Amino acid sequence: MAGSVATIMDYPLTLNHLLTRMKDVYPTQEVVSQRPDKSVLRHTYADICDRAQKLARALVKAGVKKGDRVATLAWNHASHLECYYGIPAAGGVMHTLNLRLGPADIGYIATHADDRIVIVDDVLLPLYDQFKDRMPEHRTIVIPFGGDVPEGMESYEDFLETGAGDIALPAIDETDGCAMCYTSGTTGDPKGVMLTQGNILSNVLGAVGAVPIRPSDRLLSLMPLSHMLEQTGGLLVPLSGGATVVYPVSRQPTVIFKTLRANRITNVVLVPQALQLFMNGIERQVSARGKDRQWRLLQGVASKLPMAMRRLLFRPVHKQLGGHVRFFMSGGAYLDPELQRKWGTLGIRVMQGYGTTETSPVITTNSLDQQRPGSVGRVLDGQEVRIADDGEVLTRGPNVTQ
Repeated sequence: MAGSVATIMDYPLTLNHLLTRMKDVYPTQEVVSQRPDKSVLRHTYADICDRAQKLARALVKAGVKKGDRVATLAWNHASHLECYYGIPAAGGVMHTLNLRLGPADIGYIATHADDRIVIVDDVLLPLYDQFKDRMPEHRTIVIPFGGDVPEGMESYEDFLETGAGDIALPAIDETDGCAMCYTSGTTGDPKGVMLTQGNILSNVLGAVGAVPIRPSDRLLSLMPLSHMLEQTGGLLVPLSGGATVVYPVSRQPTVIFKTLRANRITNVVLVPQALQLFMNGIERQVSARGKDRQWRLLQGVASKLPMAMRRLLFRPVHKQLGGHVRFFMSGGAYLDPELQRKWGTLGIRVMQGYGTTETSPVITTNSLDQQRPGSVGRVLDGQEVRIADDGEVLTRGPNVTQ
């Protein structure tokens, strides 16, 4: 059907190609809603596509060539999303710095990656100031959120305007570098993983085959875009289906629950720890109201009912979550099967997946109609997996880093 991934994701597999096609199919559809200053800002597919193209031209004009790393030090918001598409369209490699690391680690990674341009939120300038001197030669562009751009630095909006006009963009195909992500460094220094356009887009195709996305879906983005799970599952997969991505103003639980309700959120990609925190919050409310016994009885009844009936049985809980949540997608760590069952009892599916940064990142996932607590699901289409004699997981496919 028109707008399906099969229609949109024909070759070549490039992010620019995907976004341009989505603009043609859903020009006025809301792609992202953000609240950086407690105000609602909405952007359509046409908005993001046009601004990403302008950014790509500005980067080319600034001298960015194929393979040059362009870093972002930014929270999840619309301008960050423009960077994710605009930088690869210019031939650059998108390098999203991890805000959860300390200045020394960020400085090491930015220097190791040889980032030529750093695009930074004005609210993160104090963090940036702690490591910028470690980077020998680079250009700083500041995304302002109501504040002044420091002297000697460029405003993102002013830089964007330099891309107005007729500036030729390089030819990009699926073999070109697209994004660089650094591993956590648990066994040594963090290591940069280069992923091509084809690596990432082939993984999007496989993921959408397992977890279909609808234009009516509204995904709440909670994980940082420095994490490949968020890049693929929380951004590219929903955008490939015409869905909307919502960025909360804060990660406080009360704010998240309010955002779920206000934006009619249908799905969330998160780590098991966040799922546990949400469940803890719900159970605390039950205890505070003296309803523990009733809660256990309802859970026992619900486990024998179809999902739709479970949602009716726990209608007050679903009202707290906005009433529209269809499923959670969990990854990045072990998911306790009992926690998965608890959410299933409430009528909300939790799909666990497995992957690594080097595989763009999803290797396996459960689907909406096939789930088993304790399992990471089936291998995505287009990949092969086998278990070595020593238990190591081996995989190959178009999603694996070069």
